Amino acid sequence: MIHEVVITAGDPQGVGPEVALRAAMAVASRRPDAGFVLVGDPAMFDAGLPCVEEASSPGVSVLPIPLAEPLLESPPSAAGGKAALAWLAAGLERVFAQPGRVLATAPVSKEAISMGGVPFSGHTDWLRASCDASRAVMLFVADSLRVALATVHLPLRDVPDALSIEELVATLAVVSEGLSSRYGIDRPRLAVLGLNPHAGEGGLLGTEDRDVIAPAVAAARGRGLDVDGPFGADGYFGAMMRAGRPTHDAVLAMYHDQGLLPVKALAFGRAVNVTLGLPIVRTSVDHGCAWPLKGTGEADSGSMEVAIEHALMLGTRVGR
Repeated sequence: MIHEVVITAGDPQGVGPEVALRAAMAVASRRPDAGFVLVGDPAMFDAGLPCVEEASSPGVSVLPIPLAEPLLESPPSAAGGKAALAWLAAGLERVFAQPGRVLATAPVSKEAISMGGVPFSGHTDWLRASCDASRAVMLFVADSLRVALATVHLPLRDVPDALSIEELVATLAVVSEGLSSRYGIDRPRLAVLGLNPHAGEGGLLGTEDRDVIAPAVAAARGRGLDVDGPFGADGYFGAMMRAGRPTHDAVLAMYHDQGLLPVKALAFGRAVNVTLGLPIVRTSVDHGCAWPLKGTGEADSGSMEVAIEHALMLGTRVGR
């Protein structure tokens, strides 16, 4: 089946439109078997053409959705947030309209979308609600390293209260199923990181690892999942680097920076954000809007290219 990648342009005041255009054209030149549809205001893509070596590609088209209002304020702005969300909604609608379509998203600003009047904590939660999925999990993939997040965009002070045995087991189940169905891994091996230094030192450095995370690991094993932990985060990634390869098929981190620091340190610009738990394939970049780089030609489209290629790979595997 020939697949189509639907690429939403992200925030119009950031680098999203230009990196989406550049990446779509680059991947299209390598993948004539697929179609690539950019969702956004055509003027945004025209403005990005000076940042692109070639002005056109036969495999790339635009689903035109003009800005509803002018971008009069500096970013982040309500107008930019409204546009980004409108393009995301249109992209998702197109993916659902026909099998064989997958979604790749350029970066948006949570602040800008919230300024536009929509409570928004990120693509992942919005897509979960829009797809009527019971749970969605953010997974970052950098070659053979895969890191999932138990909590995402929360203040650090709120993370311990957001962790529960039930939530962690449910998240591990989504990760295990996603690795099996999306990546073809039979009985995935999962590592679970501790919340506190040294995974709590038996309660000396915090009780969450002993009272919540360890019981969740045991409960997940009871459900037939192959899960190890909790591991001290620093030691786990140190041992991985010493071994020269990941020792598990995926790692579950307890909070955003715990998981993203090693991913971005090892593979910034080469990592891809995958949403597990959705009925569709969705990937995204590993960076933000990069306001100061807009229009300078300095924005790197590498992560967007990886996201598009990864969406194609996953779509070919699952047939959607």
